[in-house]
Amino acid sequence: PVDIEHNKQLPDSDRLLAWRIKGEYWGQERTVVVAYNPFTASRQRYSFEKKLLSLQETLFEFQEKANRDAPHWRSKSTVLKRHQEACAHLHLPDDLYKMELSGHNGKLRFSFRKNHYQIGRHIDRFGKNIIITDRMDWSVDDIVQASLDRWVVEDGFRQSKDDDLAAMMPVRHWTDSAIRRHIFTCIAALALLRLIELRLRRAGLRLTAKMTMRSLHHLHSCLMWSPGTKKPERLLEEPDETQALILRAFGWRIEGGVLRQMDG
Repeated sequence: PVDIEHNKQLPDSDRLLAWRIKGEYWGQERTVVVAYNPFTASRQRYSFEKKLLSLQETLFEFQEKANRDAPHWRSKSTVLKRHQEACAHLHLPDDLYKMELSGHNGKLRFSFRKNHYQIGRHIDRFGKNIIITDRMDWSVDDIVQASLDRWVVEDGFRQSKDDDLAAMMPVRHWTDSAIRRHIFTCIAALALLRLIELRLRRAGLRLTAKMTMRSLHHLHSCLMWSPGTKKPERLLEEPDETQALILRAFGWRIEGGVLRQMDG
């Protein structure tokens, strides 16, 4: 095991560990790194325990309905199908509980118990990540860091499903050219959102694009009709601290209700 260099300042219990070997994959020798993060493992374990408890409560409900011979709960296939659907809803495998379905006096009897072997195998995966790369000259730290940096791609994927920013779906177009324009526009919007984050980071602000857009969304304006004037004037309200910092990062300020570019 190797300590990842950028986590040297962490306590031993929180350090990211990695095992490095070589192997032949896809017809070529590659570096294989198995990384283990105790902090991620503990968070996954906590989430898993909550899901397992929720699944158990659902199975108790199934048991009560099946054993009292409720309508639509009188066949094994129905109970098993609904168990699989409940597991899929919680993003859990369907072998964490052993199902026992039998007939008694023409009625279905349903019971269940934990499959401790499968639960243990599932928990053993927590906090572990297998990375295979052809970068044979990279250090373990560089390989793991490059893998961790994939959050940028994953965050962009989440934003592509966000209705408030750059929603890829639904595609309300019929022709190929219109669909391509729609997708290009969404990708361009994602790129601009990422540029916003980088610009804010250079200014010392650790804000996501979503947080930034939500903050500026609440920067209101109003029409002011002063005495003796023929046309109203649109003025911005005074920004809060976060809004002012965001505007300053892009070289703007609000003065007297008017958006003005800062000198320099």
